[in-house]
Amino acid sequence: MKISDELIGKDVLDESGDQVGLVNDVEWDFETNTVKSIILKEAGLSAKVGLGDNKIVPYEMIEAIGDKVLIKGRIFKTE
Repeated sequence: MKISDELIGKDVLDESGDQVGLVNDVEWDFETNTVKSIILKEAGLSAKVGLGDNKIVPYEMIEAIGDKVLIKGRIFKTE
């Protein structure tokens, strides 16, 4: 099974434990054979009605990958 197949659809959580999206795609660096970034589909009400944005999360921001993907920091800032 490919790594991208294993990642697509996983929940993505920020450092505070909030779900920020789902892995929608994986950007692969074929020269180094490594994941460059993940593209995540924004979570929340706007995503449910088809208005959610895709966000690119560089690999360096990924803290851990297991049942869920944990990222360092926050992608979507709330005011």
